[in-house]
Amino acid sequence: MSNPFIGVWQLVSGECDEPGQVVEAYDMSLLSSRKVIGEQHFMFLTLKDGAFYSSASGTYTIDGARYTERPDMASYAPMVGQAYVFEYQIDGDLWHNRRFEDGRQVEYEIWRRIAG
Repeated sequence: MSNPFIGVWQLVSGECDEPGQVVEAYDMSLLSSRKVIGEQHFMFLTLKDGAFYSSASGTYTIDGARYTERPDMASYAPMVGQAYVFEYQIDGDLWHNRRFEDGRQVEYEIWRRIAG
């Protein structure tokens, strides 16, 4: 089976839930994020209002319906060495990611493939 993640992805929508806060939808008029995935590595870059906001790069693994990123470089140092586990579904050119902590959804993103 070929790797369905390899390619270039553009963030279409997303939301996050920080402890004690209501789910907050990403303001896509301000955020622009692109993720590039190779056979073993990923890299993303996010701009907010046209200026640098965040980036990370590292390795990833796929295990069943789980996609896990392990950044070894990041603009936010606490990300380095962490494992970010997402439940995923790919439907055509759309990739849906959900991340949970302590049984609670903390992140939901939809990415669109823009190059394969």
